[in-house]
Amino acid sequence: MIGYKFESSKGICFRENQKGLFPLSPPIKQENLKPCEAYEILKVSDCYFIRWDKNFDRTNNQCWWHIIKDNFEPIENLPKKTRYMVKKASSKYFVKLIDKEIILNYGYDIYISAYSRYKTHERIFTKPEFLLSINSLPDNTDFFGVFENDTNKMVAFSENYIEKNVCFYVTMWCTPDSMKKFSSYLLFHEMEKHYLYDLNFNYISDGTRSISHDTNIHQFLISKFNFRKAYSDLNLVYKPWFGAIVSFLYQFKWMIDKSGIPILKKLSILLLQEDIRRKSMKGENL
Repeated sequence: MIGYKFESSKGICFRENQKGLFPLSPPIKQENLKPCEAYEILKVSDCYFIRWDKNFDRTNNQCWWHIIKDNFEPIENLPKKTRYMVKKASSKYFVKLIDKEIILNYGYDIYISAYSRYKTHERIFTKPEFLLSINSLPDNTDFFGVFENDTNKMVAFSENYIEKNVCFYVTMWCTPDSMKKFSSYLLFHEMEKHYLYDLNFNYISDGTRSISHDTNIHQFLISKFNFRKAYSDLNLVYKPWFGAIVSFLYQFKWMIDKSGIPILKKLSILLLQEDIRRKSMKGENL
């Protein structure tokens, strides 16, 4: 996913994706949102459900989490292998905060190249769709780029959402060749330094548990850069007709999960999300 539609209501910024409203604002802004208020937000949108978090970093439930880091570590404190990768990458690349225009001019080729690494049901954007998405992002969006030392050619970039002294890493795109040369290690380290050390942010986040596609990024950040899981309670409100469908199909969740039919992949994701919501309400763990 690159770029997104967004809207703000009740002081919370939400992004639209796959007919759902997902919070961009940090969990502290969502804490007092009531289900009736969430429904009012949902009712005036074209989406079918709205999602938000409560009890961030305070709940005992372990079925829903954010991946965060709230303290800066100099390179000397990182795991030995991570230190090596960061230093190795810095001999080939440099990282800097960049303007949106650079993404508009050079980002699409990187996006296309990076997309081949992902296993996801989400379709690839055309170039006009990519440009429109970038131009439609909130004003409080940062971009970081990774560039070759010798040629100044951009080989990777990150799109970050900033609010309330919190940085949310929305997307990151690296060419496969630069990934092999550890560009992502250098990018993560430099962004951590910028937000946690230079700006003294409360924390940086790589978002919530991924349920839409296979990814190893969260375990990578935990093991390589000492990120951690901050557990929270998942809340959902549906439009009535859609909620009725989800409730009916939930009883067949195990059959849908095991079907292996590609067209049912999105449905399986919706039912997993509902399963997490129910377990959050009961205080159970997956």
